[in-house]
Amino acid sequence: MDHLFSTSDYQGSILHPEQVVEIRQKGLPLEKAKMIGSLFAILKDPTRLQVVYALLYVSTGEVCVSDLATGLGRDDTTISHQLSILRSQRIVSIRKEGRVVYYRLIDNHIQALLELVLSHIGEEVLDMDEI
Repeated sequence: MDHLFSTSDYQGSILHPEQVVEIRQKGLPLEKAKMIGSLFAILKDPTRLQVVYALLYVSTGEVCVSDLATGLGRDDTTISHQLSILRSQRIVSIRKEGRVVYYRLIDNHIQALLELVLSHIGEEVLDMDEI
């Protein structure tokens, strides 16, 4: 057990060395913690969250900027900017049809994450008709 950490790794006293070993073996590595933090930082913007939520529940699975902006009561520039950020973080992808660009979520991980968060704060996932 002693080989998993040295006395120079900590300050103070260790009351439960077995817990220290567990934390060292099963803890979240710093790089993964940074990646998770980056995702949460991207999703902390309320407008961005509304965009993601709308993309989750639009019946076609994809939507263009102008329809999304109108649906959310925002201007095209604001929504386009938020979609650009989401795209740069590989949360959304695009499909072009002539001059129209359609956005969709890349996978369902974000949906699962939002549903967990909504459950955590005590709200149900709403139908788009209720927004």
